[in-house]
Amino acid sequence: MNAVRVVARRQVRSLMLAAGVRSCVPAFTASPSMQLRTAKKVAAKKAVAKKVTKKPAKKVAAKKPAMKTVKKASAVKKAAASKARAAKKAAAAKNRAAAKKAAAKAQKAAAKAKKAAQKAKSALKAKALRSRMAAKKAAAAKKSAAKKVKATLKRERSTKKRAALKEKADAKRAVVEKKRAEKKAIRASGAVRPYSLFVQQTTSGNKGKIDLKKVAAEWKALSEGQKQKYRDQAKKNLSKRRATRQSLKRAPGKYALFCKKHFPAEFAAAKKNTTNHKDAFKAATRAVAKKYKSQ
Repeated sequence: MNAVRVVARRQVRSLMLAAGVRSCVPAFTASPSMQLRTAKKVAAKKAVAKKVTKKPAKKVAAKKPAMKTVKKASAVKKAAASKARAAKKAAAAKNRAAAKKAAAKAQKAAAKAKKAAQKAKSALKAKALRSRMAAKKAAAAKKSAAKKVKATLKRERSTKKRAALKEKADAKRAVVEKKRAEKKAIRASGAVRPYSLFVQQTTSGNKGKIDLKKVAAEWKALSEGQKQKYRDQAKKNLSKRRATRQSLKRAPGKYALFCKKHFPAEFAAAKKNTTNHKDAFKAATRAVAKKYKSQ
């Protein structure tokens, strides 16, 4: 610490000597740093005082121009300044007007562009909506068409089913009617036994209760000559019934006629090879079928 103070005092002394101060007795003993700052301030003030005391160089006085020339120059200068100000003002106004016009034009162009963009957006939106509606309409039409086709197929199936059922019922009814007609035709030939014929003729007009014991007693009371008449009529009726049955039979086919012609010979040949009647019948049937196919 003492070494620092010694160095500071030496610096203060050197600064005071440079400023022209021979002695400096401070009113109080200050710290070395404070003494350093004080010495710097004193040196600065001394330098400012030297600059102020230095006299400037004497200027050569210029010759004053004439008053008229000065006034004219001043007027020209003022006119030029006024013209410049006016030109500057006009240029500024022109620039402002051009900027305003450009801004208005840009605003108009922006509004026009915005309107065009909105119009394009609305057009795209409308187009998308039309596309969706068209797709929806097409889907509905397709669904409706599919539904109609399904209903048509269902109706056709139902119609075909009803027609098939009706055809089946008609075929069944036709078979029943045919059998009924056959039975009626067979019954129309009359009784084929003498006693049955007697009972039929005796009770044909009687709608009440029939006494079969009385009818049997009457049949037994008849003579052989009287019974012969019923026998002959029953025989005729039997022939008529057989003819009716034969007429009701279906005409035989080609294979049936072929079997009728060739089966007896084949059956006789098969019986020579085996004693079993069933095996002989099967062998004869196979032989006849093979011969029929080889035609």
